[in-house]
Amino acid sequence: MAYRRNPSTIGELRDAAGKRLLGRMSSDATALTLVQAQKLFEELEVHQIELELQNEHLNAARAQLEMALNQSSELYDFAPVGILSLDLNGAITKLNLAGASLLGGERARLLGSRLGSYISDEERPVFAAMLERCAKSGDVQGCELALKKQGRLVTHVQIKIAPLGDDVGWQVILMDVTDRREMEAQLRASEERWKLALDAVGDGVWDWNVQTGEVVYSKRFGQLFGFADAEYGRHIEDMTTHIHPDDKPRVIADLQAHLSANSAVFVNEHRGQCKDGSWKWVLSRGTVVSRGEDGKPLRMIGTNVDITHRKQIEEALRVASRFQQAVFDSLAAQIAVLDRRGLVLQTNAAWRQYAIDNGLADAPCFVGGNYLEALDCITGKDQETVLAASAGIASVIAGELAHFQLPQPFFAPSDKRWFILKVTAVHDAAERIVISHEDVTGIKTAELASLTLANIDTLTGALSRRNFLNLAEHEITRSIRYELPLMVLMLDLDHFKLINDRHGHAAGDVVLQGFVRTVSAVLRESDLIGRIGGEEFAVLLPNTALEGGCALAQRIIDSVRVSPVEFDGERIPYTVSIGAACLSNETSFAALLGVADGALYRAKHGGRNRLEVGLQ
Repeated sequence: MAYRRNPSTIGELRDAAGKRLLGRMSSDATALTLVQAQKLFEELEVHQIELELQNEHLNAARAQLEMALNQSSELYDFAPVGILSLDLNGAITKLNLAGASLLGGERARLLGSRLGSYISDEERPVFAAMLERCAKSGDVQGCELALKKQGRLVTHVQIKIAPLGDDVGWQVILMDVTDRREMEAQLRASEERWKLALDAVGDGVWDWNVQTGEVVYSKRFGQLFGFADAEYGRHIEDMTTHIHPDDKPRVIADLQAHLSANSAVFVNEHRGQCKDGSWKWVLSRGTVVSRGEDGKPLRMIGTNVDITHRKQIEEALRVASRFQQAVFDSLAAQIAVLDRRGLVLQTNAAWRQYAIDNGLADAPCFVGGNYLEALDCITGKDQETVLAASAGIASVIAGELAHFQLPQPFFAPSDKRWFILKVTAVHDAAERIVISHEDVTGIKTAELASLTLANIDTLTGALSRRNFLNLAEHEITRSIRYELPLMVLMLDLDHFKLINDRHGHAAGDVVLQGFVRTVSAVLRESDLIGRIGGEEFAVLLPNTALEGGCALAQRIIDSVRVSPVEFDGERIPYTVSIGAACLSNETSFAALLGVADGALYRAKHGGRNRLEVGLQ
C-alpha cells in the first residue's frame, strides 16, 4: 500500500503553491499598490509559517501510523489463532501464518483458494450454511468443524465468521481445538468403560449437573427399580421423589453436607420405590467431580447398588440376635460372651442384675470390660481363682480344651454366694467364648454343713480328731519344706472324772464347751484346736517358735483357771495341764504329737495345772 507524502521542504511547498496560483490568476488582474503588496507579503509569511508547522505535525503522525501498521502486521502474522479474509466467493484474500499452518499449506499458495475446500466433506455444507446466514443476518456465526486430514490426523477447529463491510466478504477466525476434542473423546471413552463396568456388576450410575438439576441415569439405574430405559426421568427430583419418606431427610442432609464440602464423599443407605410400588434398599455413593472458582459444585457423579438382600440378612441377624438375647435373659445362670482378648461382648439379664445389685456397676462387668478384672472384683481379689480361670480360658481359646470348669465353686464375698464357673468355646470365626456363673450357694451350703458335721466335734465346736490330724499333717509338711517353726500343745482337763461324778455328765459337757471357748479366745486366727478324745485336746500353732508357743500355752492355763462355768446356778472351776513340743527332727505329726503327749504326762504327774515342754 502507497501513502501520499506531504512536501518536506519550503522550496517544494513554494513550487506547488506557485503552480496553483498561476492556475487561479485571470487575465484581467490589476496591479497592487505598495501598501497592499506589503500587507500581502506579511500575510503570506504568516501562512508559510503555519504551513510549516502543519507539515511537521503531519510527518510525526505519519511516522506513528507506519509504526502502528508494522506492529499490527506482526500481531496479525504471529497471532495464536488463524485469521483469514474471504471474498464473496469464499476465496482466501488474506491469512496469517497460524491460518496457513491450520490449513496445511504455504501462505502464497493458499491465497485465492476457497476455504471450503479445506473443510471435511461431511461438514462442508455446515460451513456453506454459516456463510449464508452471516451474509443475511450480519451476525457473527460460530461452530466447531473438522478440517481435511493431513496424513492420519484430523484437525478440529472452532470457527467464527463475521461479515466485512460493504459486502466485500467475510472475516474468519480459526482456533485449533484438536487436543481438547481428543481429550473429550478419551474422557467419553473412559466414562463409557467405567459405566459399562459398573453396569456389569449391577451398579446404577447417575451423573448430576448440580446447577441445572439435570441428571443422566445409566440404563442399569432404572432397571434397579424396574423401569425401562429412559423411563426413570432426567432430573434430580426424579431420584428424590422415589426415596422413602422416612429416609429422605437423612439422604438430603448427607447430600448437602458433601455439596458444601463438609464431608469427603456422599455415602447413604436408603429405600427407593420401585415401579410396582415396592421398596428396595440401595447404597448410594457419590462425589463432586467439578467445582466452580467460587467453590460451588458443578457436577457430581455417583452410583446406586442394590443392597436389599444384605439388608434382609441384617434384619434376619437382628431377629436372631434378639431371640438369642431373649434366650440368654431367660436363663438363671449369669452368662457373658467374650472375645479372644477376654473383653465382654454380650451379657444376659442375670449377669447385669447381679452386677447392679452388688455395687459392681462401675466394675468392668459390662460390655467392653475385661472379664478377668470383673472376676477379680466378684471374688474379692481371690488370685488363685482368677489365675485358674485365666489358664482355663487360654486353653479353650487355643483349642486345647472344648470346655473348662473350675474344680471347685468360687466364693463371692459381697453377697456370700458360691458359683460354678464354666468356659465353652463358640467355634466361630471370631473365636468367641461363653462364660457362665451358675449359683450353687444352696448346694454348697448343704455340702459345707455336711462337712461341718464330719469335720467338727458337734459337742464342743473344736475340729474332729480326723480332720485335725489331716490338717496337722499338711501343716507339718509345709513347715518342713519351707523350714518354718511349728508347735503343738496337748491339753487335758484336770480331774474331769470328778466333775462328771459330782455334777453329772451334763455339767461335764458344759465344762468342755466352756473350755473350747476359752482356749479359742486366746488362739490366733491361724491356730487350730481339735478334740482328740474325751477331755483331751490338741492345739496346732503354725509358724510359732518355742518361746512364743510356751507363752501362749501359759495364757491358756491362766485363762482357764479364772474362767469357771455356770451350771444349774453353780460355778464349776477347773484347770488344765499342757504338754508342748516344738518341731525339730520329726518327719510326721504323729511323732511330734508323741513328744507333746510325753510332756503332758509329766505335767499331770508333776502336780497338774501347769505346762511341760517335751524333750527332743
